[in-house]
Amino acid sequence: MNANNIITKCDRLKPNNYPYSQKMEWLSEIESDIISYINMYSKNTVASDFDNSQNPVLVLPKADSNIYLFYLISMIDLANQEYDLYNNSTTFFNYELNSWKRKIRRKKTPECNISIKV
Repeated sequence: MNANNIITKCDRLKPNNYPYSQKMEWLSEIESDIISYINMYSKNTVASDFDNSQNPVLVLPKADSNIYLFYLISMIDLANQEYDLYNNSTTFFNYELNSWKRKIRRKKTPECNISIKV
């Protein structure tokens, strides 16, 4: 799944006047948070593709792409000062994000180099 697909889907579902660059910035924010979370649970460091590409490939697979979609929708609602809609779209976003985080936690335990001496 790439950023252009998410932005196109968002524009279809939530028509808006925000430029492509603003939506890419919002996607970059959530992508950064997702990568940080993945790296906390993995020995293999995941890097962002946002700096090197006009249409970056996103880290999450298509099955989890609603996280990106609902984040964009909620940011549009916030920027439009539509706070009731923002609360609703943020609820959807948080549900999708927390479901994904639970799935990651079930699969992996955090990598850490902490040792406790007694």
